[in-house]
Amino acid sequence: MTLAPCASGSTSFDLRTGYKLASRLYDEWHWQGFWRRNELPIVNDWLASLEVGSVLDAGTGTGLYRAAIEGSGHFAIGIDISREMLLVQRESHPHSALVQGSLDAIPFADSSFDHVLCTRVLTHVPVLLPVFAEFLRIMKPGGQVFIADLHPEHPYSKMTIKAKDQRISIQIRKYSVDELKQSLASAGLELLDFRTYTLAEISWKPPRDGFKNIYRDPARPIFYTALLRRP
Repeated sequence: MTLAPCASGSTSFDLRTGYKLASRLYDEWHWQGFWRRNELPIVNDWLASLEVGSVLDAGTGTGLYRAAIEGSGHFAIGIDISREMLLVQRESHPHSALVQGSLDAIPFADSSFDHVLCTRVLTHVPVLLPVFAEFLRIMKPGGQVFIADLHPEHPYSKMTIKAKDQRISIQIRKYSVDELKQSLASAGLELLDFRTYTLAEISWKPPRDGFKNIYRDPARPIFYTALLRRP
């Protein structure tokens, strides 16, 4: 369902429709290259620090981190609300365990997973607390949740992917750091570490073309990571 035309010439879509239209374009999106170079090494370090176990890739999309999870010896199950994004992942990983579902009602039993990975998904959920409560429920005691997402101070209001004849935009939600921390504490998760990344702190500096907002205010945080634990 189309929501509204945007002044930039793009059209804003709801979450399911937007990712349905963008699924075949997503891995070529210039921001996906940014995450592959700057977020993936951080995720790899976290995966390597864990004892081998089961990892729920929450909001797995086209499967950017499946190879990293399995390459670290873990068993990966991916869940995503978009059937079309999962189909793209299935083509690259035909034997992967994938489930279509929502993060506020994860279709797995209590204590099913050792750990949870959740990258750039929280900006798409309507309420944080039910998602964190589900992470707590499906994870074993002592398990970790690794979250990475765009920082609320980053100047964005939607994600936009260029198609042949249009720009596909998906509206996002911005939660403050305080809202994030209050929600995870209310859910019963323990915050072990929280870090922000500015232009100076990322390993790969992107070209200015396509990333002008990063260079316009280089001291402004681009994304954050949060490490949580189930007590």
